[in-house]
Parts: sequence; structure tokens; C-alpha cells
Amino acid sequence: MLIARDYWINWKGFSMNSIQFFIVALLATIDIHMNQALNLSNLSVPRIIDAAQKAKLFCSYEMGNRTLNSVKWYKDGQEFFRYSPLTPPTTNWFPVIGVTIADGSSHCNQFICNVELEKLNVHSSGSYRCEVSGDAPEFKLIDKTANMTVGVLPKFGPFINGIVHPYRYGDFLAVNCSSDWSNPATTLTWYINNKTAPFTSLQPQLNEITRNTDGFMLYASSLQLRIHIDDPRFISKSEILELKCVADIMGISSVRRESKVRATILALRDAGHKQRLLGQGNDGNASSCGCEVLIESWIFWLCFLVFSRLSLLPTNCHWS
Repeated sequence: MLIARDYWINWKGFSMNSIQFFIVALLATIDIHMNQALNLSNLSVPRIIDAAQKAKLFCSYEMGNRTLNSVKWYKDGQEFFRYSPLTPPTTNWFPVIGVTIADGSSHCNQFICNVELEKLNVHSSGSYRCEVSGDAPEFKLIDKTANMTVGVLPKFGPFINGIVHPYRYGDFLAVNCSSDWSNPATTLTWYINNKTAPFTSLQPQLNEITRNTDGFMLYASSLQLRIHIDDPRFISKSEILELKCVADIMGISSVRRESKVRATILALRDAGHKQRLLGQGNDGNASSCGCEVLIESWIFWLCFLVFSRLSLLPTNCHWS
């Protein structure tokens, strides 16, 4: 009986340890599942936007089996909008410098919370955060942040001037590219026949600065390209030289502007042919001399045959 009792205690202890382990594992699994279920799936904030436009902010989330407690929008850590479906009023606005919510633009529910900002100005740039909160008892929080730059985007592509038509092989080409006024400033890049122009062919980029009525500092950039029309890196069989100037802002493709011009090169093929002849050296000269001797021989025999029939051989027809 003693042996049996000890066996029961050991078995009972093993059973209790197993149950405890199972409960802990189950709770951990439930907690992991709950954490994974609450997910902020998407935050969309314009990286850069013109002050004359409206900025649309999008936030979407997955609550799983949780109940949504609130969604809050922040700019640089300051709350400017709140959606709380469980606590009326369900929507609230808070004053923050640089933030003006367009009337009737907010749209929030269990899945999304979108707002639209208008009257953008120099104070509207900053860090925007969407924060989603689950209900009791955990009040689990998730959030995402994105930066937005508000400026003045160029209305026109860069202006290219200085092209002279036409060019000849070996001429010197100097053209200038100027950007439209903008904030932030543009970065200009030259391309020659779709190849980036070498740094040695560029003059340092110049920037002009002014201020517009809305308080934005505006910048205009210019960059000059200077090359000889004989550089084998850019001159090919084509007699057209394509020049392209690209104006970039923060490397964002949606606000990139570009302009193209074409320069005509006269007698490019003839110039290349002459260059090949010059490169033939003595072989070319020997061939030319051989042709001259052959022509003189034909002239002599023609004179001899004609005048021999007339029995009169002119004195000016003779061997050279």
C-alpha cells in the first residue's frame, strides 16, 4: 500500500504539473492570437504636397475579436482629431498649429479612419501619427507614423536655353538649365543621349532665393552643361544630340519634372570619314599616287593613238 500511495502521489504531481503547463501554454497562445489580431495594416500620408492642395490622411486597421475604443490623429505629438465610437460625441477636433480639418471630410468606423487637411501652410509639415486603441480590459494600443512635407511645387518643367542650330563636329556646346521656383529646392541633372553627363562637364549649380506671400522660401536652380561635339562617350553615328535636364525634389518621382532639346550636328558622318582617311597614313598616300600614275598613262596612250592616225604627234604628249 505504501508503494501504491507513493506511486499515486507521483502520478498526481505529474498530472498537476502537466495541467499547469497546459494552462500557461493556452494563455500564451490566446495572448499571441489577441496581439496578432489587432493590426494597423496601412497608414497613408503624402510625403510631399503643394500648399494649394488638400492632404488626405488614411489609416486602416484590423481589430480581430476586439472592440474599437478610439482612433487618434497626432501631428508632432499633439492630438488634433479623435474618433471614439463608445463615448459620445464620437468625433472631436483639437486646435493644433498648421492643422485645419476640412468640414465633412472625416470618415471613421471599425476598419478605417480618414481625415482631410486644408489651408496648408509652412507650419503643416511634420510627423503625423495614427493611434488605434482596443477596449477594456487591455486597452491595447498600436500606432504608425509618417512624415509629410508641405511646400510649393514647380508648375513648369526646367527651362533649357543656349542651344545654337546647327553645330559642326568639333564645336563647343554650352547650354543652361533653369528650374521653376519651388520649395524644397530642386536638384538638376543633365543627360546626354540618355547618359548622365560627367561631372567635369558641369558648372557648379547656382540657387536663387526669394519669399512668397505665404511665407515659404522659394528657390530657383540653374546648371550649365559644357561639352565638345567630338566626345566619343556621347557622339555616335546619329547626327542628333539629345539633351535632357531633370529637376528632382527629394527623389520623389511623382514631383519630378524634365525637359528635352535636340541639337543637330552637321556633316558628322563626313567628319568621321575624313578622320578615318587621315588615320590610314602612308598606305592612303601610296594608293593616291598609284591612281595618278595610271591616269597619266591612259592620257599618253590616248594621245598617241589619235595623233598617230593623223601622222602628227604633238610635242606636248610625252612620258612623264
